[in-house]
Amino acid sequence: MNENQLIKLDEKAVAFPVNFAPAQIDFSGYNQMKDQIDQLHESLENYDVTQDNLKDAKSTRAKLNKLTKAIKARKVEIKKKAEAPVKDFNDKVESLVAKIDDSSAKISAGIKVYEDKAKAERHENNLEHTKTMCEFAEIDPTKIKYQSSWDNKSYSKTKFETEVDQQIALIQQEQAQLADNIKIISEKAESLGLPADHWIKALDNNPLSFVLNAMSEYKEDLDAVSEAQKKTKLNELNNLKKQGDKYVDPETGEIKEKVISLKLEVKGTPWQMKQLQSFLKDNGIEYQGLEG
Repeated sequence: MNENQLIKLDEKAVAFPVNFAPAQIDFSGYNQMKDQIDQLHESLENYDVTQDNLKDAKSTRAKLNKLTKAIKARKVEIKKKAEAPVKDFNDKVESLVAKIDDSSAKISAGIKVYEDKAKAERHENNLEHTKTMCEFAEIDPTKIKYQSSWDNKSYSKTKFETEVDQQIALIQQEQAQLADNIKIISEKAESLGLPADHWIKALDNNPLSFVLNAMSEYKEDLDAVSEAQKKTKLNELNNLKKQGDKYVDPETGEIKEKVISLKLEVKGTPWQMKQLQSFLKDNGIEYQGLEG
């Protein structure tokens, strides 16, 4: 069955071949009722409620409200009858449209199967292209932020490929910058005598300048703690009494430290010897023979 056989109606041929006339309501008693209500309204225009007529006023109000209710009820009744043909016509048209929409929806469902399949194929092709380009650029494909719009049929292939290339270029730039930063951190760590791994990891969430400052501050803190510990230890030794190869508490006689003697030969420049002498002296270590 071809399309012409399947659909014999088109939007131009459907002109609603319906005979109708505007609704006519003959309100023959309108003028008489209007005159009566006008007279009623005029008679109550100057009606004043007092303590003496309060009961009658309530009764009058109840009658007026009852009259209003009756008129409105009659209006609804007549309007409903007058609109009945319109409602019937509307229901018939809606039932026809519903059947057409149902047929269209079934066809749409069938079309969607093939459109989804084509979209899935575009997605796989896009992933394959992205993977190939990433391998060529030696970067991880998972770092590419895949855009769902790339799978749309209307999306330009050239535009998709350009955007992938742009992301790859940006990732390469970031990786190159990271490599430079890691090198700087490693060199800084070596100069400060610190392990580099922790500070390299800190680059994940902090700029290079922040990490470098943090390293310097950390080293200063370590040196301060070391210096404080050294002073404390030297003060403790100064308060002890040396007896042979031991340091004892002069008040209690308790042995606090044991003196260890080592013989070693050192070689270095005069400057290095002075540095060694300074270190030994600063740490309260006795030495001999470094003056040569």
